[in-house]
Amino acid sequence: MKKVFLGVLVALSLALMPNVKAAEDDLPVITDHEKVTIYLFRSKTCGHCHDFLEYFAENYYKYQDYFEIVTYEVSNADNYELMTTVKERMGEEVDGSVPYIVIGNNFDQLGFGTDGTDIIEEALNAYEDESYVDYVNQIIEEENLDPAETSLEEAASEIGASVVGLNGEDPDAGLSDGAIVAIIFGILILGFGGLVLYSRKK
Repeated sequence: MKKVFLGVLVALSLALMPNVKAAEDDLPVITDHEKVTIYLFRSKTCGHCHDFLEYFAENYYKYQDYFEIVTYEVSNADNYELMTTVKERMGEEVDGSVPYIVIGNNFDQLGFGTDGTDIIEEALNAYEDESYVDYVNQIIEEENLDPAETSLEEAASEIGASVVGLNGEDPDAGLSDGAIVAIIFGILILGFGGLVLYSRKK
């Protein structure tokens, strides 16, 4: 009976550990594909724009091998011209509403809700797409525009946020969930094994 229980503990530990890391395993293989650019057209008074910046300030380090984030503050006349030109060229309604988020040839107004899951998924899909084209950059060159871009780090600092993990430090450098599960099951198995040995000596 004790051997059966020990076997069950080992099987559970092996079954659970891979599932904890499943989200990280879903990331594409890093290749020589160019990084995808996520463009955020934003306003200093736009709450959803601030939500975008805060979210990616905390999470961007996980994806910095796949995409970069460029922002354009639309109170700048050149940036506003770029946004309206992009919308016009892609057959969208030309207005000043923000956030306006562009990834490759996806010019739908993705907007920003409670998290950036959809935006991240779109960017990772574009990274794996061999036909990915940076349409915003293409329009800038074709129209000879001169927008004033701001990096994620600069834009986040404007709202009092700082981008973590850009200087080589890994905010998740502590024990991963998988390691914690392994340690717990290891302690249980060792403890049970100790009890078995102790009972045999008696």
